Amino acid sequence: MHTLYDYLTHVKGIEYIIALLFMVGYILYAEILKPKPFKTVTEDAKEDLMFVENTGYRNILKTLGRIVAAPFIGLAYVVVLPFAFAFTLATTVLKSILGLARRSIAFGWRPMEAYLAGKRKRRTEKKEDKEK
Repeated sequence: MHTLYDYLTHVKGIEYIIALLFMVGYILYAEILKPKPFKTVTEDAKEDLMFVENTGYRNILKTLGRIVAAPFIGLAYVVVLPFAFAFTLATTVLKSILGLARRSIAFGWRPMEAYLAGKRKRRTEKKEDKEK
């Protein structure tokens, strides 16, 4: 260990190992204190074996196949992510450019605004009118 980062990584690794050992130790300790230790564990294991026998091994193999495929699906997601970002960026830029083009072509026509009493004059136009 030559750097502080190496030291902290080493210490954190040891902390995680100790924490896991304490958790496993507590579970074992709590099971041993019960009147019939590990009874629930053996019952659950028997129920799992009965489920496998009733449903067949095909479902278990499907589940294992999905577990094995999960890292490859994650890898595919990581590979596709930059392309999705580029597509999103390109569509955003294209939409903004088309929006600017639409505003410049529209000549200021806004169908949602109706000036039934006439359009208000700006202050600069009023000052020019007074000066004339």
